[in-house]
Amino acid sequence: VCVNKMDAVDYSKEVYDEIVAEYTAFSEKLDIHDITYIPVSALKGDNVVTRSQNTPWYNGFPLLEKLESVHVSADRNLVDFRFPVQYVIRPNQNFRGYAGRIASGTISPGEEIAVLPSGRTSKVKSIVTFDGEPTEAIQSQSVTLTLEDEIDISRGDMIVRKNNLPQVSNRFDATVCWMDEEPLSLRKQYYIKHTTRTIKARISKIHYKIDVNSLHREKADKLELNEIARVEIHTSQPIYFDSYNNNPQTGNFILIDSFSSLTSAAGMVRGEPSDISKLSRQATGVKRKQSTNVVWEREGISREEHEALNGHKSAVLWFTGYSGSGKSTVARALEKRLFSEGIRTMMLDGDNVRHGLCGDLGFSDADRTENIRRVGEVSRLFFENGSMVICTFISPFRRDRDFVRGLIPEGRFLEVFVNCDLGVCKRRDPKGLYKKAQNGEIREFTGVDSPYEEPENPEIIVETDVMSVEESVEKIVAHLKEEGIAE
Repeated sequence: VCVNKMDAVDYSKEVYDEIVAEYTAFSEKLDIHDITYIPVSALKGDNVVTRSQNTPWYNGFPLLEKLESVHVSADRNLVDFRFPVQYVIRPNQNFRGYAGRIASGTISPGEEIAVLPSGRTSKVKSIVTFDGEPTEAIQSQSVTLTLEDEIDISRGDMIVRKNNLPQVSNRFDATVCWMDEEPLSLRKQYYIKHTTRTIKARISKIHYKIDVNSLHREKADKLELNEIARVEIHTSQPIYFDSYNNNPQTGNFILIDSFSSLTSAAGMVRGEPSDISKLSRQATGVKRKQSTNVVWEREGISREEHEALNGHKSAVLWFTGYSGSGKSTVARALEKRLFSEGIRTMMLDGDNVRHGLCGDLGFSDADRTENIRRVGEVSRLFFENGSMVICTFISPFRRDRDFVRGLIPEGRFLEVFVNCDLGVCKRRDPKGLYKKAQNGEIREFTGVDSPYEEPENPEIIVETDVMSVEESVEKIVAHLKEEGIAE
């Protein structure tokens, strides 16, 4: 519920409409949906308990009535089972249980689980509570789990479903709100408290500060009290997390000053960092079967001649990101923009090529690799013909994207990372694929039971959970012009 304070004197609908329009435009940048606007006066109590006669044009609920009826259960994550272990119960040699509070998801006896960080697997033998042994436990319940196998588990470990794993890393990006009067120091060591674990950590980089009034990003080398920033955090041991948007219980943390023990910051995990140190861009040498007794035929018209005729250079723009991140939407808008400027384009879309060229492939790791190999070879042919080739594929594995990069001359392969929080992608779910994957109708689906490896140093990053399609296209076009690929 968004409550707007209106001037106690001016009850006009025009003022209300102006405020609604302003907040609606602002909320779009925050990916906030289902907003209810209530015109209230803090001075005279209009529309707080009962509907005010001063606003006869308003037909909605008063504030308190709306708060009492708002539906909040939809925010619960009942899909991703996360059970941070708080205590190991061993009253005698015949019982070993693991106590804790279910952070998210549900669990039942007989289900397969994995224990992090060991990776050991087992099945749930029973769920034990004060009232007996229920057949199911859900988010927010405090229970004790027993397993069919004896596994060395201690406080801070996490029990999850075998085929639904969180991210595991000792470095991640996060949005933090600095709460300490002492400014952030990049040289200082802090403690991070995440679920049931408290370990050493440090902030290694400040990506940018966020102006809370405009949401604009500002360069920063320090953080003061109440400032908000996107940062990169390194921990002394790997932690098991989900992005905050997807799972607030495993996506939140606090930073504690190691000297004063004061809470220095509260944070929300975004995911693994997308700009870690630059590594080799050489092809990974993926081995594949080669046809025999064939010779590469040099085309009669060279790529340089095609480029001269077209008036622009050729390139391969490889869009990668989760399903629902907006790859195809941005790519189609980009193609229209380039076409309008007289640039020869060719678009290869993930779904379209599976109707023909790759129609015989499934979604196993091997089939995904072969899918990208075929598309890479086709994009190379269009590239040599002088076209600006736009490819939109999840392409979850770095080695496959690096293989395509190795087919294209240096500087002409542009990896476009369409960065969008996985939770946002799941809420969008434009084709209903996440829902099917979570219901078990689709196997090995990226973001559910198959991993996605973010680009390590892409040429272009567009963050579609905070940027509009137009802003994303503008950023890509600007890069093409800066690199001299397009005029």
